[in-house]
Amino acid sequence: MNILRSVAEALQQVLGESLDQLGRQTGVIRRLRKFSGSTLLKTLVLTLLKSPHATFEQYVTTASFFGVSITGRAIEKRFTPQLVEFLRRALGPIVTRGIVAAPTAVPLLGKFTAVLVGDSTTVTLPDEYADAFPGCGGKADSGKAAVKIQLIWNLCTGKLAKLLTEPGRSGDAQSAAVPYLAPAGSLSLYDLGYFELKRLARWTAAGAHWISRWQQGTITFHADGRPLELLSYLQQHTGPWPLDLPILLGASERLACRLIALRVSAEVAARRRQKAYAKAQKHGRVPTAEHLAWCDWTVFVTDCSAKLLKWKEVVVLYRARWQIELMFKLWKSHNLLAQWSVGASPVPAMAEFWAKLIGIVLQHWVLLSTAWPDERRSLWKAARVIRDHVAMLIGALNDVDRLADAIRQIGEAILAVARITTRKKHPSSFQLLLNPDLLDWQT
Repeated sequence: MNILRSVAEALQQVLGESLDQLGRQTGVIRRLRKFSGSTLLKTLVLTLLKSPHATFEQYVTTASFFGVSITGRAIEKRFTPQLVEFLRRALGPIVTRGIVAAPTAVPLLGKFTAVLVGDSTTVTLPDEYADAFPGCGGKADSGKAAVKIQLIWNLCTGKLAKLLTEPGRSGDAQSAAVPYLAPAGSLSLYDLGYFELKRLARWTAAGAHWISRWQQGTITFHADGRPLELLSYLQQHTGPWPLDLPILLGASERLACRLIALRVSAEVAARRRQKAYAKAQKHGRVPTAEHLAWCDWTVFVTDCSAKLLKWKEVVVLYRARWQIELMFKLWKSHNLLAQWSVGASPVPAMAEFWAKLIGIVLQHWVLLSTAWPDERRSLWKAARVIRDHVAMLIGALNDVDRLADAIRQIGEAILAVARITTRKKHPSSFQLLLNPDLLDWQT
């Protein structure tokens, strides 16, 4: 079965009759007069996918496509706590359904069974939801109430391997989203917020690979067990860069791995120091001399041998982690996940958040079936094309063949306009993945 039909069937199933039962269980549907659970969710989700700042009149228009004749005032009355619970619970089966595209034809990614990129983003919620989703009291863009979205994304197949919602104040390192064991043969890429030596050791023991930045303060040894004062060692190094050597990490773990250290340009180091001063000033202090000295270097650690990955391939793969940041930016700037338009009251805002998040997952399925095979894809441009064609999807939802054909037509439009141009001076991420030798570290 081709992916177009797979996505079409998945859309029909997750937006189908199972939602009717959920609607009755949550109390959002008490008697079948206008909406069923299915038509209610489709009306909300697809309207917001097309118009993130939707008006009640726009919901009315979408509902009419599903045979529901209703007024804007009646739509407004649907935004209840029961609706919030209905949408929250509807998200789970949709996320776990999981759509997988054929692996991209990128030899560097093909060295692994999966390339898993993990990170989180935080969305501030109305203060009334502080009990369920406590925030950080204003820190890290999180107020009294906030939800943290944990995401693990497979860059080989595009699959959203895991998507969890947690309280905003939850720490990344202990998140339930991060697997205890990663799949054998896979590569995991996380930022320093997830750095934990015991977890890295478990992955290595299971035959899974990882790349991370080196966490300042981590006790480091030479491969023969001698203490390694890394900062002094780098400052005294007179040989060529990068420095690529085997080490042991952790006072007790002694995790055998590989360290790759690169000296950054004076311009980059100056920007880092400027940011360090600005961050410290917010907390009424100044950065330490050691922290400022570390601004001269970028240091990676990995269990990938030099035979498996050259140093440039390590850097390029870790830089690919930035793609998940672009994904979050797409969700917040294109889908307006962190904004709401139904009104300032808390319940409609929370309902809109869950509806948008459901729409984002469905949008991703369409992206996988249309844009993913092209390494030069721009998910941002592709998402704009999908928004322009939501009405086509709505009109075809009841017929799987028509729906698959509608997705195919969207794919043709995406192929025509949603591609990233190649660059000579500053190669794009897809160019570097295809040819890591294009990496110029000084830039």
